Amino acid sequence: MSISTYSDLQNAIVVWTKRADLANYYADFITMAEGRIQGEIRSRDMEERSTASLSSTTPYITLPTDFLELRALWLTSGGVARALKYATPAALLQMYPDTSATGEPNWFTIIGTEIRCGQVPDSTYSAELWYYKRLAALSSSVPTLFTNNPDLYLSASLVVAFQYIKDEERAAFWDGQYQTVKARVNMTEERGRRGRSMQMVAV
Repeated sequence: MSISTYSDLQNAIVVWTKRADLANYYADFITMAEGRIQGEIRSRDMEERSTASLSSTTPYITLPTDFLELRALWLTSGGVARALKYATPAALLQMYPDTSATGEPNWFTIIGTEIRCGQVPDSTYSAELWYYKRLAALSSSVPTLFTNNPDLYLSASLVVAFQYIKDEERAAFWDGQYQTVKARVNMTEERGRRGRSMQMVAV
């Protein structure tokens, strides 16, 4: 059976659970499975970049609405780009207690839906964010992650389904299947970024 759409996934849950009477709950099973996948998988179609302007009037940048996890934050000034380093909110306040002092930002932290840079910018900078985005719900969009790995979504959904009907043995079985697929997907995605022969350099 081919699983290439949201409807196909719902039908597959029927087949594997043999419980057509749970049709009203399949959307919930998939939604919960998607939440788990978003937290545990980092795929290339989750990677995104966006730009913003950091002005001398505020040290804050609003995060994108689909923001899930930050990979890097770059500032550009005079044609030179450099990465900012992360600090906890408490550490940033200790480093820059004088909120009236300005200079070239070197650090950042995240507060709610905003990035706070330190110190307060002394001029306008172009900021570029590299981040992982939250994928749109499968009910409204079909991401490449699902197209390439329908077994990931099916196994995660079946864990929830069998937990719901209190069949812990089969829930545990499908959780094992999910863990295996998850490891494969994360490894495949990482190799897709750098290949087997590329040497990884950390600065």
